[in-house]
Amino acid sequence: MQITISGLILIPLFLLTIFYIMRNKNGSMTTVYQKVTVISFVFYCYSVLYLTFFPFQIQTGVYANQTNWLSRINFDPVLDLSALPNLIMLAPLSVYYYLMKKDTSFFKAVRLGFCVSFGIEFFQFLSNYFLGGWRGADVADIVVNTLGAAFGYLLVKAVVNKETTFPLFEKFKLYS
Repeated sequence: MQITISGLILIPLFLLTIFYIMRNKNGSMTTVYQKVTVISFVFYCYSVLYLTFFPFQIQTGVYANQTNWLSRINFDPVLDLSALPNLIMLAPLSVYYYLMKKDTSFFKAVRLGFCVSFGIEFFQFLSNYFLGGWRGADVADIVVNTLGAAFGYLLVKAVVNKETTFPLFEKFKLYS
């Protein structure tokens, strides 16, 4: 049996999440800029979810992948131009991390990028192994996604310099 689940199921979940955020009046989110930060972060999270897992396929029986589990992981760390989207994908995560958390550092942003990237690849492996999905785990993706998170943090720190703070950017922070 082969079933494909479309990414269109994310649209109602996204709308419900936005409705929930707008309905709950959180005292810390008072400005329009802060709401833009939170809503765009939710949109970003759903976009990453869509790009990394959908279309989601479940294959069982004769359609199931019969290879052993170790061959479902690509351990080849060779990078080419196909790594560019992975480099770009987690760069915004570091920007949101900077906007949402007061105590940030380069190493914390890199660790966050690594953990998110490892989680994505781990769940792609599990869906491939247990459900016969077509998304496989790739070690190079973990490396490039982590580099993207590092790049995003360095970029946001370069834009927001201590001497000349970018005033509009400061309005989007969820802390003061």
